[in-house]
Amino acid sequence: MHGVVSVLDDDHYRLVESLWAELVESFGPRSVMVTPFPHFSYHVAEQYDLEPLEAALRTFAASTPPFRVRANGLGVFTGLRPVLYVPVVRTSDLSALHHALWHETSRHAAGIVDYYRPERWLPHITLAHGDVRPDDLAAAVRVFAARDVDWEIAIDNVSLTFDTGTRQELRFRFELGR
Repeated sequence: MHGVVSVLDDDHYRLVESLWAELVESFGPRSVMVTPFPHFSYHVAEQYDLEPLEAALRTFAASTPPFRVRANGLGVFTGLRPVLYVPVVRTSDLSALHHALWHETSRHAAGIVDYYRPERWLPHITLAHGDVRPDDLAAAVRVFAARDVDWEIAIDNVSLTFDTGTRQELRFRFELGR
């Protein structure tokens, strides 16, 4: 899968990487490393038409000023492949930005993942994804529940993570307001 995302600012990027390392050392989940860029996603799809998407993201970034988001607490998406994450607070401004970006991006996508549709979107920063055993998930929540996770994150980019078949890479990164 490929994704249109915002990569976190340097401080929060390093903070999430340290949380990932702690999770791997203590509990062993490694699937989060498949997309090794601390980020939150706006749109995920099986395919993008890269040339028009690149132009659309460049235009979107140029007309969108940098902004800040708040991330707070911990969350779990339940199911056979649970996800441990830090929720990003969904404000009306962030929702409006997502809505505009979703519609522009969808024009250049196939196999769109429904969880990212504007009416379903729950912005989040993934800590562990899919390969966490239920007992380890509960233990990780206990460990991280005592942490002060109340972050204000500067967002200055819109980017494309691209699945090469063996790993994820950052294919495009456009600075906001430029």
